[in-house]
Amino acid sequence: MRCALAIIIASTLLLGAGPSRGESHRRSPSPGAPVRVFYDRPLKAESLAIYRSVKSHRVLEGLREVAAGLRLPRSLTFRFAACRGAADAWYEPETRTVTVCYEYVREVKDRVSPPPVRTGAERQDAVFGLVAQAFLHETGHALFHLLEVPVLGREEDAADQFAALVLLELPPGQARHAVDGIARLFRSLAAEERAEPAVLADDHSLALQRLYGLLCLAYGADRRTFGDLVASGALPRSRARLCRAEYGLAMDALHKLLRPHLRGGRLERERVRRAFRGMF
Repeated sequence: MRCALAIIIASTLLLGAGPSRGESHRRSPSPGAPVRVFYDRPLKAESLAIYRSVKSHRVLEGLREVAAGLRLPRSLTFRFAACRGAADAWYEPETRTVTVCYEYVREVKDRVSPPPVRTGAERQDAVFGLVAQAFLHETGHALFHLLEVPVLGREEDAADQFAALVLLELPPGQARHAVDGIARLFRSLAAEERAEPAVLADDHSLALQRLYGLLCLAYGADRRTFGDLVASGALPRSRARLCRAEYGLAMDALHKLLRPHLRGGRLERERVRRAFRGMF
């Protein structure tokens, strides 16, 4: 069973980053969901193309549409910004701002670009899936902060789950392309990781652990769309047999913790798909 509840929730909050000079784009927030969106205009040419792309796809407006299903106690800002070369994304509690850097978008595009053979549509879905994953991950952090949602376990792992559950509410084909793109990123990051104390002590799980967590939720949510993950060995059978239960536990937690903050006590999947329709 699927629940659009997770999607609205996770989609409501975003990352936080440093400001950059340039044009900002601001629209009136929906009643009861005080969410502002800004597209800071970058100065560098390589970021300018990304700025135009994410703005034309109305990425932040889509996230704000999802947030309209939530009762937020305080204002929230979603922002794309130039970050002086830092490929980053984060949530800033003091300003209640979720920011994703144009540099981050450029980096994930570079990591997804090389074949295996990929159509233009598949590549676009993979890239925007990665952008959405970054925003939704930070959205999880914002949600925990603004709604005072308790977190059992590491917050970074919980934020990963929020992002995955939301993306899995997309139509199956788009969800598959998005998951494939994120998996490609995690594999790329895993190839660069070293088993050093600083890495092992980080509050983020290792890239391969994040990868298997994502694939398990995907397989648990839709075995028809993601069944080949097990057949190909991408998801070990020893983990796969637990994934349906793992997905169910995650969705049940979202229901119980977030229902009081959702309008009407539930979130419609169609709202989520409509919000992301222009992005994918």
